[in-house]
Amino acid sequence: MDVLAESFELKGRIGLVVYVQSLKQVKALRRYANLYYVSKREKYAFLYTDLEDHETIIEKISALPFVDAVVRSERPFIAETYEPKQK
Repeated sequence: MDVLAESFELKGRIGLVVYVQSLKQVKALRRYANLYYVSKREKYAFLYTDLEDHETIIEKISALPFVDAVVRSERPFIAETYEPKQK
């Protein structure tokens, strides 16, 4: 059991919002990242990918002909620990 616990390590994840022209090609986005949610009304898909290589994946997805825009989530880059207010 200890060997398994030592080899297991969490990888950083990041969310990507991909705005598309048509929902027909959304299935093609699965080859680049994990498809989490698709909004039919607003025509966007939310994907999760590894933090390490997210920049290359953004470039690949942006180059697709049916993609309008790719927006990266800023959550991994924002500090989530706050100091108490000093009086």
